[in-house]
Amino acid sequence: MVADTEYYDLLELDSSATSLEIKRAYRKLAIRLHPDKNPDDPDSEEKFKRVGEAYQVLSDDQLRSKYDKYGKQESVPSNGFEDPAEFFNMIFGGEAFGDWIGELSLLQELTKSAELQSMDDDGEGKEGKEGEARLLGETSIDEKEKRKHDLEKFEAECAQKKEESRQQLQEKLVNRLSLLTETDMADDVVESFREKMRYEADMLKMESFGLEILHTLGEIYRTKSRIFLKNQTFFGWGGFFHSLGEKGGVVKDTFSAVTSALDAQRTMAEYTKMQEDNEYHAKKEAEAEGKTTEDATTEGETASETTNDAAADSTKPEPETTTSHTTAYEPDLSSPPPSTSTSTSTKKGKPEPVPEKHTQEELQEMEQYLMGKVLAAAWGGTKFEIQGTARGICDNILDDKSVPLESRIARAKALRIIGDVFLSTSRTEAEAEEARVFEELVAKAGKKREKKKKAKPDTEETAA
Repeated sequence: MVADTEYYDLLELDSSATSLEIKRAYRKLAIRLHPDKNPDDPDSEEKFKRVGEAYQVLSDDQLRSKYDKYGKQESVPSNGFEDPAEFFNMIFGGEAFGDWIGELSLLQELTKSAELQSMDDDGEGKEGKEGEARLLGETSIDEKEKRKHDLEKFEAECAQKKEESRQQLQEKLVNRLSLLTETDMADDVVESFREKMRYEADMLKMESFGLEILHTLGEIYRTKSRIFLKNQTFFGWGGFFHSLGEKGGVVKDTFSAVTSALDAQRTMAEYTKMQEDNEYHAKKEAEAEGKTTEDATTEGETASETTNDAAADSTKPEPETTTSHTTAYEPDLSSPPPSTSTSTSTKKGKPEPVPEKHTQEELQEMEQYLMGKVLAAAWGGTKFEIQGTARGICDNILDDKSVPLESRIARAKALRIIGDVFLSTSRTEAEAEEARVFEELVAKAGKKREKKKKAKPDTEETAA
């Protein structure tokens, strides 16, 4: 027995869960509860924070042991809990790839830009509602200009920060390449350099999406080195054709990122429609239940009135004939009978289409599918950012005219070695089981979802 189960309950786990199960549970919940994905839920940030705290404790063997024995108060990290937003960023490589790709900021920048633009849209909506109060429009114009200024300022800060980051990454890559370029590049030195890169790749591949990031970097390093070295040959024709191929790859990558985002948006709309369908049926069932209760109450009141009338009649003297009893119960044929039809019709007389009702299993399956689509879109944007950063850095270190051509050729050769090592890196089955958490969701999202066919009711019997 453990002293407290709150953290396990937050992650929807049993107290005997393994480290891998804890990691999987957190990452799935982190995607589902992330504030950016739940803008209409005011409690989403608090839920996201609590799940992050639960994972930080349960993922640490020492803290988990203290928590199981003594509860929450004795299991707080010595340096306090990390910011859940920063903790969530570990999805794509974490800090391990910091010296290679820097801090991934594209998604944060898009979120912030959208926030500033939505504030602008909200301001315009308020202006239309207030009408006469802003007849001159001076206040509105000032607010709009301020938001525009804030957005431009934010974009300028992002550009400056990105440039500074690229400069730092460029220096780190040059220093890493110098382990080979500053030597005589003998065979034994080259092999030693290759082994060092292989060792580092084996560490990086265990990060979430680590293998995908390594292969992305490897492809760029090898392509850039090949283009540069081919450009040094007769007329540089080889480099020219490789360069055309690279530009085609950039267009393809851009299209892929946009397609993933649109695909996630379509899936989100489909999931929302399923929820609305079930809300429709829940509302109809509630109305039917309320009507049944109302009818039962009415019948009870009618029965009570009939009993009272009968009691009153019993006190009166009996009439000479019984014909009055027949006329008392004779139905009123002058008014039409109440309608018993349950079908919903439009003004044109055509039946209104009734949305499909979805089971809880179908909703959960769709939610899992949507999670994969959202993650695939996030990975598409992240990969696009990584590619842009890596290409820019390679161009800078290979085209730097202040560096002798001989040194730049050596850099290109060292870069090609790193690219070959990264591209040849793989995981064993045991390593893949531990590392492939989010990758599985993305892989499933890439497959078409199989929709279960339901037996349609016999329309003729319904009509009858």
